[in-house]
Amino acid sequence: MKQLLFILCILPALTVAQNLSVMTYNIRYDNSYDGVNSWTEGNRKEKVFTIINDANPDIFGVQEALAHQLKFLEERFPSYQREGVGRDDGKEAGEHSAIFFKKNRFVLLDKGNFWLSQTPDVPSLGWDAICCNRICSWVKLKDKKTIFWVFNLHFDHEGKVAQIQSADLVLRKIKEIAKNGKVILMGDFNLPTEHPAVQKIASQLYDTQLSPTNKTPNMGTFNAFKTDEPLKGHIDFIFVQKSIKVKQYKIIETRIDSLYPSDHLPVWVQLQLK
Repeated sequence: MKQLLFILCILPALTVAQNLSVMTYNIRYDNSYDGVNSWTEGNRKEKVFTIINDANPDIFGVQEALAHQLKFLEERFPSYQREGVGRDDGKEAGEHSAIFFKKNRFVLLDKGNFWLSQTPDVPSLGWDAICCNRICSWVKLKDKKTIFWVFNLHFDHEGKVAQIQSADLVLRKIKEIAKNGKVILMGDFNLPTEHPAVQKIASQLYDTQLSPTNKTPNMGTFNAFKTDEPLKGHIDFIFVQKSIKVKQYKIIETRIDSLYPSDHLPVWVQLQLK
């Protein structure tokens, strides 16, 4: 009886801290000119599926995903729910920074999107960006007793002002949406660790690549499909609120049939939310 009472007493403490795995992956948009690395002709889509399936994340975010690519992932991952809209029209058009999460574990409490621009509530081009609209999608999830927010974004690759302003906007939006709640921010920042925009984020949130569990601290995440060159450009990140513990960090550098499934490598972390 005493043992039973002891177990019942410590159960609440055990359930407070929740472990979950999170992955960010720029899967590259479907470009017919990619040759052997093309989504369909090169069968890259099956390789991307294999990478995600083997990693088995509780939550994963993708960047550059077009509507038909998301449909493929939804069909192959029926146990996940997908959220996020297209950056061009706020519906299905253009690339998505979508978030997938396991339906049998998490309850969706809220969701939203904002554009990295001066008019974040509507599809729009930001500051000195030339190429395209940039978007951040987010969800508010509940896991047992733990509530937290996940943000997934894709920064501009050209606009210098847009990059800095986007970092400021994202931090403001996180504060506005999540208040002082638990936050996970991930995505393709198109910028290296030392860039001022990334450092702005890192001043408020913890960069998980700094975890002692990172066994490849100098490895990049952008490969450009080049398998014969060193990985130098670390531009894909997962940031977390500083109260969240990083139990494991890794960059997945798996090749399939001697090729990278995408021109980016996915970043995977195991976290403990208290």
